[in-house]
Amino acid sequence: MKARVGFALIFLFASCAKKITSRTQSSKVDGYSEDLSIVRPHVDEQKLDEQPSEKKETDLSKFKLEEPKNDNEQIDRAVMSLANYNARLTEGPGFRIQVFSGNSRSDFESAKGYLLEHFPELEIYESYSQPTYRIKVGDFLKRMDAERYYAALLDRFNSSKVVMDRIDVQKGFNIN
Repeated sequence: MKARVGFALIFLFASCAKKITSRTQSSKVDGYSEDLSIVRPHVDEQKLDEQPSEKKETDLSKFKLEEPKNDNEQIDRAVMSLANYNARLTEGPGFRIQVFSGNSRSDFESAKGYLLEHFPELEIYESYSQPTYRIKVGDFLKRMDAERYYAALLDRFNSSKVVMDRIDVQKGFNIN
């Protein structure tokens, strides 16, 4: 059955094909001809054989010679302005480590003594809001710097944490 259907399809397609015969190799096809010589580019063979003449020199006096723009002075003034502003800047957002928060004055004094002995480079900020004593240390511009000290303090002060605070920016530059 499949063979008959396949054979029938092949016969059908073969019988529908139109046979095209070429008549001649001329540009005429079914009586149509067109002259395209008017749109083709014309090349003079004499000009191709000639050597190129000397190049014309351009007259530079027509052009106005100017000094190139130099914006360095304006940039230097802007940079100096920013440097002066930064030098006057004393407070800014940053991070501190809260190492102690509790009600016992003796624990507060013990923690303060430990910090002074083992971390003399860190500034100590103590506060008392009845009945709680708090100790915060450091002036860190970046959280990553605070995290480094936090890891060292965590062994001794297990309730310590990194907190955002207003810091002294100049001291923040001095912490290594």
